[in-house]
Amino acid sequence: MLEWTVYRELNQSRIKCQPIKDFSKRLRPLNPRYADEIQEMLAVSSQSAFDKTWINHYIQLPGTTPIEVDVLAEGADASSCWAFVFEMKNRDEKNLPKMKEAQLFVANVSRVKQWLTQQTGKPVKFICPVYLSAEGFSASVEEWLHEQGVLTTDWAHWER
Repeated sequence: MLEWTVYRELNQSRIKCQPIKDFSKRLRPLNPRYADEIQEMLAVSSQSAFDKTWINHYIQLPGTTPIEVDVLAEGADASSCWAFVFEMKNRDEKNLPKMKEAQLFVANVSRVKQWLTQQTGKPVKFICPVYLSAEGFSASVEEWLHEQGVLTTDWAHWER
């Protein structure tokens, strides 16, 4: 359900050739310890449109098993390419994302970057990873995600 809602919204942005509406306002507050590193990527991604969107998209690199990306939006210009990579967890507050799931997502983001480079032959301007957990995160998992450069959001923030 979350995937389809985000996908539809991203697809509308794609059709209008516009960035994600109010993107930075739809995220959970960043951990101040990591905010400076993330702010630059957030500023660029908040102004970037994209021309392709996928839901439950499988990516495979040579010699690896395929990975599934919940929602992927890809953009490019003459000299570079970029992507938004979304992971969704639609669980109640008793079953928040675990550290192992967060680590798997971060590993998959690096594989998406490799895949994007291979697909386009262009340098990657940015990969904007977003982890959307319907009911939020445990403090330790969210801090670790921010440390890795992953933006976090929940349903209350995304639907503003």
